[in-house]
Amino acid sequence: MDEYLRARWRQISPGASDDFLAGRGGVDALVTLVVQLQQSGFPVSVRDLLRSPTVPLLAEALREQVIGAAGEYPAFADLWAESTSVWSSEVHTLVPLAAGTGLPLFFVHTGLGQVRFIERAVDRFRRGRPVYGIEAIGLRDRTRPPLSMVEIADQYVAQMRRVQRHGPYSIGGFCMGSHVAFEMAHRLTQAGEEVAVLALMPSAFSLDAGLNSIRPGIRQRPAGIGLSDLYLERLAYVQLMFGDLDLDANRSDVLDAFEQTFWLDGVKPEDFFWHAAVTAATAFAQENYDPRPYPGPALVFQTARTATGEAADWSPVAPNARTYVFDEPDSLAIMRTPEFSDAVATPRPSR
Repeated sequence: MDEYLRARWRQISPGASDDFLAGRGGVDALVTLVVQLQQSGFPVSVRDLLRSPTVPLLAEALREQVIGAAGEYPAFADLWAESTSVWSSEVHTLVPLAAGTGLPLFFVHTGLGQVRFIERAVDRFRRGRPVYGIEAIGLRDRTRPPLSMVEIADQYVAQMRRVQRHGPYSIGGFCMGSHVAFEMAHRLTQAGEEVAVLALMPSAFSLDAGLNSIRPGIRQRPAGIGLSDLYLERLAYVQLMFGDLDLDANRSDVLDAFEQTFWLDGVKPEDFFWHAAVTAATAFAQENYDPRPYPGPALVFQTARTATGEAADWSPVAPNARTYVFDEPDSLAIMRTPEFSDAVATPRPSR
C-alpha cells in the first residue's frame, strides 16, 4: 500500500517527499490525488489527507479502514437522475437587477452560478440603464444545465432576446461566465445582430488564483475528465477549504461562508450537493469548449494579481480586445471605477 500511494503521489507531484502538504502542486495536487484514489475505489477525502498527511500514515489508515468514506455524500449519478432536463420546459434564469431606460446591460453568472452580487455596484456604472443578470440553470431548482458552451449560450441568448429583441447588445460575464458571454457574442453576430459591448471579467473574486483568469480554450484538467470526476473535485476543494469538517452535517455553515467569500446567495442547505453537481456541469462545458476567434470588439477587465501569464492573454481568441488591468481586489471593485462605467457606456438607440 505504501509503495502504491507513493507512486501515485510522485506521479502527480514529481520529486515530492512522502509529505502531502509539502508537495509542489499545492491544492491542485492534493485534489488530484483524492480524485484518483476515489476513482480507484478508495474511500478517501481531503480531510483524510489532513488527518494522515504522509504516505505511511495514509497507508496505515487505509489498512485499518478508518478513512471517512466518500460515499457519505450523494453520488453524482443519483443527483443527475433525480433532476429535470433543461429541454423539458422553458428556462427562466434572467434576473432584473436595476430598472431604467435605454439599452440594457446583461451579465452572465460566475462558475458558482450566482450573479445578483453586482447589485452592490450596479448604480456606479449603469448611468440610468436597466441591468439584468443571468443565473446558472439549476442554481435555484433541479434543472440539469446543458453540457456544452454553445447550448448554454443559446439558452441565455433566447432569454436575453425576450427583453431586447434586437441589438446593439451589451453583454458581460464573470469567470466561467466570461466564456459564455464570449460565445453569446458569437451566436448573436452570426444571427446578424450587433454586439456593441462585450465586457469580459475572467477573475471575479479576491481569492481567485491567476489561473482563474484564463481565456477560452485553455484546459485546466486532463483530457476526458467526466462529470462525476468534476463533482468529486468540487467537493474535494470545499473539503480542503474547510479542513476537518463533515460537509453533510455542516452544509449550512459552508454555505454561509460561501456567501461571505464568494457572494453566493440563495442556495438552500438541502441543495448543497446539487449545487456541486451544477458547478461540475458548467466546468465540464468550459473544459470542453473549443472557441473560434471573435472578430468584434471586446473589453477584458482583470485585477493586477490575475493578469499575468500566457493563459490570461485573450488576444489569441479576441484579437480586437482591449485589456484593462486594475489594482483592485475583485470585479466588484473594478465595476465601481469610472473607467469601467466609461468603457461599457453605449448611448446608441436601439433599432
